Amino acid sequence: VKVKSPKVVGVPESTPVIDGPYTVRQLRRGGLPEPLPYDPRQAGVLLDAAGYRDRDGAGVREREGKPFRFAALVSSRPGWSEIAVYVQEQLRRVGVLMDIRTLDQGSAWGALGTGKFEAVLNFTASTLQRFFGEDSFIGYHNAAVATLLRRLPLAMDPDEEDRIRWELAEIFRAEVPATFLFPRVNTVFVHRRIRGLSTPWRADPIRFMGDLWLEDRSD
Repeated sequence: VKVKSPKVVGVPESTPVIDGPYTVRQLRRGGLPEPLPYDPRQAGVLLDAAGYRDRDGAGVREREGKPFRFAALVSSRPGWSEIAVYVQEQLRRVGVLMDIRTLDQGSAWGALGTGKFEAVLNFTASTLQRFFGEDSFIGYHNAAVATLLRRLPLAMDPDEEDRIRWELAEIFRAEVPATFLFPRVNTVFVHRRIRGLSTPWRADPIRFMGDLWLEDRSD
């Protein structure tokens, strides 16, 4: 489910929407893969093609007599219930029902490791390898992704790393095994003499130290 506008989550319109893995260099250059669009109409077309249709006009899509309904496990961390309700409403608009099951953070994280879930909304800082590699603990299996992830730490050339992450992003764009629900936004205070910062691509002075300089002052 795509957020229609970054303003929905209280961030500037210029905030980039990111669907998959990327390198710092891609972020610095503003060269991120094109994100999937917010397009409920196209979502309906894809659902129709997959056999999920609202045959009785009740607003709920069905296939083989069963409604398109699933449960999402949601972390009890502050803010996640609100996110879940927003996602639930967006899905309802295209005829999909999402039930919300709230769990404490430990249980929500533990559910990921069992593979016995339909969807999980949770905060995570885990690595791509752990989530999507050969031994994916969420049960994701894609040989091409596993191969790319094996190559990634061996890539000494920045151009090669960019290419690998771009390929990963294209696969994730097609399969959508996971999606980011909101962007990471930080507030940074810097002295006005510091130059080279820009929003959104080079907004972190620590991360992009090599791109900054101090403005000369005559006094």
